[in-house]
Amino acid sequence: MAHSRTRMSRFRFARSLTFRLSVAFLAVSLGAIVLVAVMSWLAATTEFTRFVGQQAQDDFIFFVTDYYAANASLAGVDKAIRVRVEKPIEQPVDLPRFFPFPLASPDGVVVNPNDGYPLGARVPAEQLAKGTRILQEGRVIAVLLPRPAPFPRNRAQEEFVRRTLNTLLISAGGAALLAILLGVVLARTITRPVQELTDAAQRMAKGELGQTVRVQSRDEVGELAHAFNQMSADLARSDGVRRQMTADIAHELRNPLTVIGGYLDAMRVGDLQPTRQRLDAVYDEIQHLEHIVEDLRTLSLADAGALVLQRQEISPRDVLQRVANRFAPQAGNKQIALDVQADAALPMLKLDEARLTQVLDNLVSNALQHTPEGGEIQLAARAQDDAIVFSVRDSGKGISREDMPHVFERFYRGDKARSTLEGSSGLGLAIAKALVDAHGGKIWVTSQGGQGAAFFVWLPMALNAES
Repeated sequence: MAHSRTRMSRFRFARSLTFRLSVAFLAVSLGAIVLVAVMSWLAATTEFTRFVGQQAQDDFIFFVTDYYAANASLAGVDKAIRVRVEKPIEQPVDLPRFFPFPLASPDGVVVNPNDGYPLGARVPAEQLAKGTRILQEGRVIAVLLPRPAPFPRNRAQEEFVRRTLNTLLISAGGAALLAILLGVVLARTITRPVQELTDAAQRMAKGELGQTVRVQSRDEVGELAHAFNQMSADLARSDGVRRQMTADIAHELRNPLTVIGGYLDAMRVGDLQPTRQRLDAVYDEIQHLEHIVEDLRTLSLADAGALVLQRQEISPRDVLQRVANRFAPQAGNKQIALDVQADAALPMLKLDEARLTQVLDNLVSNALQHTPEGGEIQLAARAQDDAIVFSVRDSGKGISREDMPHVFERFYRGDKARSTLEGSSGLGLAIAKALVDAHGGKIWVTSQGGQGAAFFVWLPMALNAES
């Protein structure tokens, strides 16, 4: 069993990103090391061979000039060279060995044969021009004919070549070992944050939301860690909102169901008689339940991107006027003035009039709830760049600074001065925001304590015109 676990662990490591990155770094590094070592060896041996050849040539030229100085001619130089080669003078091993080059007289006659140059043969002029002229007192006494390598090496030179090769091999081995260490370290540096992300993601999959990982760099892996932390925070926040919304929905549904259940139970056992007033109360609660369910359905369609918009051209002023006319009786009962301010020449908008009306109805209804008797509600529309901005202002108490960021949240209950009235679903502003978002617009609110609140709906004309 233990052996099986060990094999499985090795198999997983072999498939891990760390292992594959380490192997990749090692392969690239070894390839580069081998290439550099081979190129260095070829360059070193080529240059050293050229150096040895130059030394042999200089030594041969020195011998020829000495012979010419002693004999005033090159007659018999081939025999002297042969004797020098066959019976070398005792010399230290670090001096270059004597090597006989082919030699010709200034007029091109071979005076020392070697490598296809027979004695007494005449060298072609073009080949003679490639040779090295040997001068004495400014006069050409001979021409050293070219001969390809290799040239013989003495023991010191052979030892130098061997040491150079050993140095290259040791350097390559050291570089390979360093490449392995750096590859493993670099691979672990890359994969460690990835492993942390994997562990955190697995914990989130088990329901442990709100996981965070350390952002250790500013590169792509660091950006991934930052994005993961943001996603984790958003998921945790969304989960909290979902739980709160579930609790709010249960609370909203419980109240009308309790009223309906109480009336029906009392009527069933005979404690209460089914009068018109009591049946109307039950009917009102049923209507309230239907309103909540319809609002929740609208929000779910908006969240899923399945909200169908029936777009048509409308006049911003006409929409505001119809909304004002619809709420005029309620405003009159509370002695609240409804004022419409919109230029009839405003551009036409192509959007879903029913949905826009629903947004404005929610805003005006909300304003009526929080505007005292004798107050004023202003409905306005104006052009702003390539957009139309609708606004609904009231002269109520206003919204507290603490509640401002949350007014569009579902079932939010903040400032009691602007809490939802009995009978409403508590989803009006959330629905308004969802409908505005579906049209590609924006909605926001401004308020100052004691000076009422103003809700704004921004709808782009270009988007509406193209849709």
